[in-house]
Amino acid sequence: MTKPFAVFDIDGTIFRSGLYREVIYELLIANKLPAGIAEKFEPLEISWKARQSDTAFRDYSKAMTRAVDNILPQIRITDFESASARVFERLSDHVYVYTRGLVEDLKQKGYILIAISGSQEELVKPFAEKYGFDIWIGQHYERGDEFYTGKIVKTHEGKDVILKQIMAEHNLNFVDSIAVGDTGGDIGMLSLVDNPIAFNPDKELFKTSRDNGWKIVVERKNVIYELDSNGQSYILA
Repeated sequence: MTKPFAVFDIDGTIFRSGLYREVIYELLIANKLPAGIAEKFEPLEISWKARQSDTAFRDYSKAMTRAVDNILPQIRITDFESASARVFERLSDHVYVYTRGLVEDLKQKGYILIAISGSQEELVKPFAEKYGFDIWIGQHYERGDEFYTGKIVKTHEGKDVILKQIMAEHNLNFVDSIAVGDTGGDIGMLSLVDNPIAFNPDKELFKTSRDNGWKIVVERKNVIYELDSNGQSYILA
């Protein structure tokens, strides 16, 4: 009999920040990115931190990743790997209590654990291995001899397609399956499984979860709230 599986997003779902953001910060601190690149996204960071619009964080995140994607052929592979290693060493324990506990519980119950992340493989691999994931997928930067080529295989969208491919490759089925995500980009993945969990959802994911009666979990400070559907509203479980 096939084991049940649970699939998790990482950034904002298990990890309390974004792995990709942290490595970009690290590269900036180490002066390993071209001068002036931060100017392409710093104003949007201010907008996000001031909560000036519902899309402020998404706009900032997209601007940051786009700026770095555009100059990948100028980034040394060794610099990126070193920055990734420093991020992992410094921040890999900065995780949410709820999802960390869920991962541990499901592992003990024999679930196959899958991580699908939009962060880069250099970051996702050690993080997934530390927390006991069996299968992981991260964004792929094609490598040249010394620098990245600029070609990218993205994984932050189309997670439902990626999950179906994993299921086919590993002969998995949806019985008792679980998925956990935090943004609208995870909706496709969550919609496939028997037990979707929206964790600290953004507005788009919250609306979809409300409309479909999905479980919502919110972790704030040292309190975890599980919200159960009651018609079109939610009550604390």
